[in-house]
Amino acid sequence: MLNDRLKHYYSSLTPIDMLVTAYCAVMLFLVSLRVREGGWTAVVLMLNFTAVLVFAAVIAPMMDRIRHPLVQNPLIRWIRYIYPMFLLGPFFRWIYPIGRMYFPVPFDDYLLRADIALFGFNMAKELAHRWGDRYWLTEWMNFSYLSYYWVTLYLPMYLYFSKRHREFMYVMFNAGIVIYACFIFQALFPAQGPVHYDPVTTGYLEAGPITWFAREFLIRADIPGGAMPSGHIAGTVAIFIYAWRYARKAFWATSPIVVSLCISTVYGRYHYAVDGIAGILTAVIGVYLIGPWLYARLFPRLHQELEEPDNASAVMA
Repeated sequence: MLNDRLKHYYSSLTPIDMLVTAYCAVMLFLVSLRVREGGWTAVVLMLNFTAVLVFAAVIAPMMDRIRHPLVQNPLIRWIRYIYPMFLLGPFFRWIYPIGRMYFPVPFDDYLLRADIALFGFNMAKELAHRWGDRYWLTEWMNFSYLSYYWVTLYLPMYLYFSKRHREFMYVMFNAGIVIYACFIFQALFPAQGPVHYDPVTTGYLEAGPITWFAREFLIRADIPGGAMPSGHIAGTVAIFIYAWRYARKAFWATSPIVVSLCISTVYGRYHYAVDGIAGILTAVIGVYLIGPWLYARLFPRLHQELEEPDNASAVMA
């Protein structure tokens, strides 16, 4: 009887519910190991992750079984399936205090040495030194950097509103693995990035209104400690790979911005070059290896439906 109930409960979880639940469980475990060092900050973090876990594991699946018109409202249904995207901001901000519990001193010095060992110079400093005084280039680079906040949204939105539910769930799950892997690594390997670590020699660039807005936005919204690997690059590359598969026109249309975004992470002094390399590797491994492997084993029926385009999708029915 208990086994049947567990199977029924498991079947009620969507892939994104299970992924968010698993991530919160991992972060709860990491925080619980440093309660003494974290004090009340650790307690608040554990309450935050517990609240999200309860929503993902209990409330969100319950919404699929409630037939009340309010719950079945299209806007509520959209929020129910897209909610992991709304959590990316809080999840990212919660990384910094966790990293401080484990390593009070960031690892920027090691990353800077790695850049110099690979390229022979400080890449973030050198790029800005050579081209940072070019007004329109700096404006374009900061526009590209800020584009992350819609470049990673357009494909899931397109798939959702096109009612390509199987592809939507697959992209959300695998891209989520990539981003959550970045968050976990950032928590255990905190690095501030050049603009925070050495603001005197690699501080914010100056140009026009876009660069000013990027600086003011990041001063208020960014955190020192989530540089390695670059979540900007990892998340963007993951979505870019799936755009080639599911939205070829959008792939070509966004190519200039995606390439510029990857360069801008170092040009704007937000990341070390090795952060970007690690971000690309994280995306490739997540999209081509770990994500599909987990999806096929945890959700064999949904994975099979991806290979059978003539079958109607009932994932979000």
